Amino acid sequence: MKPRVLFVPADKKNDENFIKLLNSLRKFHDERELPVIRYDLEDVTDPHKWYKAKPMIAQKLMDEYEVVIGADADQIILGDISHIWETKGDVAVVLNDPNYPINVWDIGPKFGSLYFNNGLVVMKSKEFVNHWLRLCNTPHFDRYQFREQDILNLLCSDYFDYTVDCLDLSDKIHGELAKGLWAKAEVVDGKVMIEGKQLLVIHFGGGSGDPMKGNYRTRFQKDVVKYIDGAIK
Repeated sequence: MKPRVLFVPADKKNDENFIKLLNSLRKFHDERELPVIRYDLEDVTDPHKWYKAKPMIAQKLMDEYEVVIGADADQIILGDISHIWETKGDVAVVLNDPNYPINVWDIGPKFGSLYFNNGLVVMKSKEFVNHWLRLCNTPHFDRYQFREQDILNLLCSDYFDYTVDCLDLSDKIHGELAKGLWAKAEVVDGKVMIEGKQLLVIHFGGGSGDPMKGNYRTRFQKDVVKYIDGAIK
């Protein structure tokens, strides 16, 4: 089997974001170290294809790769992320934006527990991926507000026996957890830092309705903007 792959569900509307993601990733990892697949959903007929994309695509890749990483297109990589595929669990996940509290069942900040964001998921277990997709194809699916993300959180909870690594419970931040702190980010010794933690992944999130989505120039200080400019070229 091949060691790893990163896939990005996309369509033509996501092309610009995908190019930024790929360019920034390639500043730190070449094609041999981390191959990238842009998975086009244009011709997929399932009306819920965007919600099912992560487990659906991962299932297709699990027989070929030891580690399958699903990533949203609206992200920018700011540093070495090799540690995410060196985790030991069945799945590795990142935290949701704490300023947008979400709960499912008794999981989430309202209950003093963690709620994970679906923007970056590292999968090593075929059983986990198959389970995730199977639940996305049941009548229960439509009853969850955040669809596959809610189901991901259930599978990563104590209700099931999968081993889960949270990438953000470290000295690094990988996505939406940092959104409320972007203005505090600064470049220190060649790294983007927020309150002593390295910001490795910017995830804009929030759907496509915001015309300012992706406009990092209004969200970060000048030194960080310059760093991002260099990363996405």
